[in-house]
Amino acid sequence: MRANFVMSSVATGMRRNLLMTTALVLITTIALGFVGAALLANTEITKFKSAYENKINVSVYLCATKPQTPCTTKTTDLQTAAIQAALQADPLVKSFKYFSEDQAFKLGQQQEPALAKYLEVGVLPASFSVTLRNLQSDYPQFQAKYSQMPGVGQVNNQIDTLRTLLNIIDGVRILSVGIAIIVLVASVMLIAITIQVAAQQRRNETSIMRLVGASRWMTELPFMLEATIATAVGGILATISIWVGKHYFLDGVFSGPTKRGVVPNLSIDNVLVAGGIGLFTGIALSAITAFATLRFRVRL
Repeated sequence: MRANFVMSSVATGMRRNLLMTTALVLITTIALGFVGAALLANTEITKFKSAYENKINVSVYLCATKPQTPCTTKTTDLQTAAIQAALQADPLVKSFKYFSEDQAFKLGQQQEPALAKYLEVGVLPASFSVTLRNLQSDYPQFQAKYSQMPGVGQVNNQIDTLRTLLNIIDGVRILSVGIAIIVLVASVMLIAITIQVAAQQRRNETSIMRLVGASRWMTELPFMLEATIATAVGGILATISIWVGKHYFLDGVFSGPTKRGVVPNLSIDNVLVAGGIGLFTGIALSAITAFATLRFRVRL
């Protein structure tokens, strides 16, 4: 009977303050949506680093049969042998592998099927894929040495491309955290205002309840439940919104790289974990805000 009375009070209160409750749901959805986006961005960065941290190589591109700038002529066999000997004797090099023009042509067809019809043997250069002992510290010295060797067209460090993508993802994370903090502060203020307005509207009811022996917790509980229910609805909508964002961003904009495994994809489990953390964070925050407001701003 007491539970029915409390839930009836909650339904009545939310119906009386429908506009403010709707505003609270929407602002909570936005805030927790950005919290979830920040968590997903962090998960993506972690997956990216674990996938590529020990797999990033340096490519030493030779001059192709159909040379392009800065090459003027194809790399000769003697020049290729000299580069290979230098790599074998170099203390900075952990291991290396040679890819011929035929192998480069086949890899190009596999990685870019849409451009395969425009490729032919000799367009893509032969190369050495080199693993350095310490990529971060050894690359500048390695690049300076081998970019000047005869027959070398370009020395490319793949980490520069990956770092750019990681910086973009990290920027999304920082932006999401910043917006989430701002909107969470706004939602806390809205929760406090909503409770104060609702308590003022039902002051006579709560006074009668106290006169007939209701405890302070009994009079405060409906207001706290209103705030947590509105926040829970916002958290569920936020989880749906971050799934939609993941679907259109990773599965849409980056569909090619994610299908090829270049960009790690995020599973529905990652979305649910991020949404769940946001949901429980929002519920806890709304309950604490409601309790503090009722104890220090409103005397029932």
